[in-house]
Amino acid sequence: MGRKSSRLHYAWKIMIACMCIKMGSAGALTVAMGNFVTPVVKDLNCEVSSLTMFVSIQAMSMAFMYTIASKILMSRKIGRVMGIASVAEVSGLALMSSYHSPYMFYLSGLITGVAQAFTGYVAIPTVINMWFKKKAGTVLGMVIAVGSAAGIFYNMLSARLIVVFGWRAAYMILALIAAVVTIPAVFLIIKTPRELGLSPYGEEAVIDNGAERKSAAAESGYGITLKQAFHSGFFYLAWFACILISYASGVSGYTATYTTMELEQSIAFGSAAGICVNVGTIISSIVLGRLNDKLGVRAGLIWGAGTAFIGYSIMLLSRTTPMLVLPGAFIVGLGASMYAVQCPLLAKKIVGDRHYSQIWSWMMMANSLIGGGLYSSIGMFYDKFGSYKGTFIMAIILYAGAMMIGMTALSVSERNKRREFG
Repeated sequence: MGRKSSRLHYAWKIMIACMCIKMGSAGALTVAMGNFVTPVVKDLNCEVSSLTMFVSIQAMSMAFMYTIASKILMSRKIGRVMGIASVAEVSGLALMSSYHSPYMFYLSGLITGVAQAFTGYVAIPTVINMWFKKKAGTVLGMVIAVGSAAGIFYNMLSARLIVVFGWRAAYMILALIAAVVTIPAVFLIIKTPRELGLSPYGEEAVIDNGAERKSAAAESGYGITLKQAFHSGFFYLAWFACILISYASGVSGYTATYTTMELEQSIAFGSAAGICVNVGTIISSIVLGRLNDKLGVRAGLIWGAGTAFIGYSIMLLSRTTPMLVLPGAFIVGLGASMYAVQCPLLAKKIVGDRHYSQIWSWMMMANSLIGGGLYSSIGMFYDKFGSYKGTFIMAIILYAGAMMIGMTALSVSERNKRREFG
């Protein structure tokens, strides 16, 4: 294992395969409702809430499958498992073109939710962690950035397809695109280093400095078990920081609603504000990953708290100057990928490599259930007070709290490592 070669390291092919997942099935599923809600509701003559229950079923089934998915991914041929899950994702999307009742959509919610547990927030960081001992943060950030860009593309494409071909044909076309982009890449490319007899990228690097070698060895050899994690205070601190980020990240999703409802701007202007968040998120994913690799996890936590403070402060000022919502939304977007990028990197730093996949799956289950389950509660600020002012202040506080708690967890974890490695 680990023979040097002038050829491109296989890890970069893995990165491309992960990007194909984000560009294909994952991207298409981000718009499974979205633009489809209005035409489907009108055609089936049903209530919006009965149709959009699909989203809750998808999220809940995904969350409850995380721990099972982690075990299967680590004990079976990972490419085959993720490939089968990708087939299930596009099949669930395609089936939606044939439904004649809102309740039938729940079946697709269940199918795609279970499948995404094997291809999404747990699987992608797990695969990247397997293959990248160096630049893991940068690679994860790039993959998430591609996913954010794909979401914008599919949003525009789905709107056009619905207008030209109707919502049923639009679902089928999206499923076909997702299948072509994702399925071959997953089945043919994704493997573990052990399957190919290769060392992960960066593991074979020789460090000349003795102190650096000792530090690197400690990092690569460190790792607590799930049982140890559940008996470690620093683990719960890190977990709580991730939960705060999970809930706070939902605030950015109300940008367009804030613009049209509270600021009373046009739908087009609200859409522009939403796009500003998306563009910021794409940039944020790349910057955050690079920041973690170069300056460490603490720098990433500071980035999240800083962009939240500046972005939401500008959003508060936009209540009297509506045009400020656009730069405010962009800066908010610069921290919006904290959930997808920073949380798994914080967890990896805290628990180490050995049992990362198993532990992260437990963390993600709680993150998804709490963060996703409480998403609708963010809108209660407007329902009760007629303003999103309290929402923006809450986001600033949550990100700041996550930064302080996360840094405390890192400090305690580092003391634990020093006790173990001296």
